[in-house]
Formats: sequence, C-alpha cells, structure tokens
Amino acid sequence: MPQASAVTSSPAAGLCAVPPRFSCTWKEGGSGAAWVHVAGELDLATSPKLRQTLHDAQLSASLVVLDLREVTFIESTGVHVILDAAGGVRRGEGRLILVRGPSHVDHALTLTGASSQVLILDLDPSEPPAQALLRIAQHKLVT
Repeated sequence: MPQASAVTSSPAAGLCAVPPRFSCTWKEGGSGAAWVHVAGELDLATSPKLRQTLHDAQLSASLVVLDLREVTFIESTGVHVILDAAGGVRRGEGRLILVRGPSHVDHALTLTGASSQVLILDLDPSEPPAQALLRIAQHKLVT
C-alpha cells in the first residue's frame, strides 16, 4: 500500500504567503531630535517593535518625528501605539510629530480620531531627514 505523502505548498504556486517585510528604526537627527522610520505593515505582530522604538527614541530626544510614508497597512493596534506615544508627549515627555503616510494610513488616523491628537505634517520626498527635522523643529518653535 503506498504511503500518503505530505502536501506542501510552494511560494511560487501562491499557496504559501510570505509575510511582508517590516522595519522600524530610529536615528538621532541632532539638536535633541530623533527620526523614526517605519516601513511595511503595522499590525498586532509589528506594533510592539514600534512601541519599543518610539520609547527608545523618546528617551534620547525631546522631538521625535515618526515617518509613516512607507507604511503599507495600519490597524488599530498601530494607531494605539501612536496615541500612547502622543500621550507621553502631552505629559511633558517631549514632542511627537508624524510625517503623513499614504492615503489609507491617513484615513485610518482620521477615522480613529488620532489625527486630531497629533501633529501631522507633509514632507517633500526629496528632503533629507536631517534637514526635515531641523525645519520641523523650527516650525514648532515658531508655532
């Protein structure tokens, strides 16, 4: 009697989905500022990484800029992490500014009310992060 063989799927056949890549990093931008860059899907699995990254950046900088331009998907857990970080800002732990992401991310922030609780700015894609931080910091000092 022949043995049953295990059924396997191959990524090429489209049966086994490979999760999208996610990255979340931060770097100092000078003058007490930090740049947090997020790319990929911001969901239940990846939100803890964003939470930790924002926490680390806020420990080192009084102004944290969260760049959402490369976020491909965001769900409520990601929004809650952003709101928690903004809450720390309101308690006097610095400032958090978001760089506007794609329309679906902007829509999620608007639907949840997050867009009314954090400052969201547009950024020229060709502008280097260090220059953007300086401009944003100067903007915040004036307003």
